Amino acid sequence: MGWDKSHLLKGKSEARSISGLSNLPLFGMGLLLTAFGLLMIYSSSAVMGLQKYGDAFYFVKKQAIFLIAGWVLYFVVAQVPIVRLVHYRMLFLGVALVSLIAVFIPGLGATAGGAQRWISLGFTRVQPSEIARLLLVFYVAATLTLRSDRLKSFNKGFLPLLIVTGAFMFLLILQPDFGGAMSVLVLSLALWFIGGVPMTYLSGLFILTLPAIVLVVMKAAYRAKRVLTFLDPFADSQGSGFQVIQSYLAFLNGGWTGVGIGNSQQKLFYLPEAHTDFIFSVLGEELGVVGVLLIVSLFLGVLYLGAKITRSQISTFGYYLGCGVTLFIVLPALLNMMVTFGLLPTKGLPLPFFSSGGSSLLACLMALGVLQSLSARRNDDVK
Repeated sequence: MGWDKSHLLKGKSEARSISGLSNLPLFGMGLLLTAFGLLMIYSSSAVMGLQKYGDAFYFVKKQAIFLIAGWVLYFVVAQVPIVRLVHYRMLFLGVALVSLIAVFIPGLGATAGGAQRWISLGFTRVQPSEIARLLLVFYVAATLTLRSDRLKSFNKGFLPLLIVTGAFMFLLILQPDFGGAMSVLVLSLALWFIGGVPMTYLSGLFILTLPAIVLVVMKAAYRAKRVLTFLDPFADSQGSGFQVIQSYLAFLNGGWTGVGIGNSQQKLFYLPEAHTDFIFSVLGEELGVVGVLLIVSLFLGVLYLGAKITRSQISTFGYYLGCGVTLFIVLPALLNMMVTFGLLPTKGLPLPFFSSGGSSLLACLMALGVLQSLSARRNDDVK
């Protein structure tokens, strides 16, 4: 009888899993996105950092701290047998809702630009909505799995999902974060569709919520103005249309190959939010169509790898979670790019891995960690 090496091979496989490198292409994609993102934050924020804080690396240093923390979380999450946590869905839901409520607690919540979206930790601020959306993905995927036999029942199957998503949207709109609320709705609808919620419920929901969304938009003057600006930004080129017009100019100036890293003119206080919501415009100016296609290719790479990992899952929960986490990364990227091209009204959604802001970076790296965990343990099933 020959020597059985299966236990050694198993040990080697587990060692790679523990390192968070079970799927090297996914890990490499994360490295490229975060490194490229840090470079673009420096390029887009150096002038502002120097003028406001006397330090060209001010925003880069802040992002680098979150980047280190994010990669730590990535490796931690990658080692968790995530599929077996399906029964903790209510705990994760509770944490998400409490974090969204916490922003309204005096002394804990922090306000900026008229919005109350942050929790102050003393040395920094975090935006809990980013992590909360990731936890919502976990909850929805788990509920679709555990209540699969009840989904055709409105009261016992779909209504609990609808109430939870509605609660998330309500808390986000109160902050106010209308763009975040809409991203929650789109993400939930996608998962409900994938999970087999009857189309009659989804189409009925669309018919009922569309007037409510229009009402919420029109009730706030600045939201209504964004919609009108989206329809014709040149009608108020020096006012509400200024930002998107400057974004157009950035892409136009970039041409095919760009003006070179660090040479953007629009970031010199022409383009508001150059290092956050409109960092993709700066990238388009400095790296041109070539750079834009490169970034689009990286996100398409994440989509491809996420889909491949998702299809390999033997558990229904792993499949739903893989779909949700992949959309969690790719969907905001698509929406942000569409905003910078003027294809959607401005929403204040960050470009994952690129926009300055640690909360989004933490959530995205955790999402990659979830995909790594699913890749390493594709044969795990709900117990």
